Amino acid sequence: MTRVLLLGCALLAGQITGSPELDAKVMAEALASKLKDCSARVIVPKYKSGWQKNTWGPPADVDYDVLATNSLLWPYQIVIQYTLPIKMTKTYKKKEDAEQETRADLIVRERYKNLYDMGDKGLRISGQLARGVSGEWGERVTAPDACWDNLPSLNDGK
Repeated sequence: MTRVLLLGCALLAGQITGSPELDAKVMAEALASKLKDCSARVIVPKYKSGWQKNTWGPPADVDYDVLATNSLLWPYQIVIQYTLPIKMTKTYKKKEDAEQETRADLIVRERYKNLYDMGDKGLRISGQLARGVSGEWGERVTAPDACWDNLPSLNDGK
């Protein structure tokens, strides 16, 4: 549904040209724009030491690229990179106290990458990566309720 909406918006704006390369660029721009609009993900998990409020995002430093591939079915790969700041509060004995806390320390700024394949079968997500301490990209854990992990929400063609 997300893919249909994104393509529909681009079509209405007169941007879909029938040129696959240009269509992939328009899709990349639409996905990057949607990612920039994502809200922060706030959770209050319980640890052995107590409750803590964790805030992931919102995404920052969003950029994208469109790469030609050797695939006949998926001739373009869309690469969207972004930074995700992660903040945590101190630990509280009560969940309510953690939920009310507004002061958090920036723990880390993770660099993420979403990979999409685009072709005649549509658009599918093909990888969700994080840059590790070594600087190498590797698969990352995703959160089903995080906006940045659900662009698009359907995996056509898999």
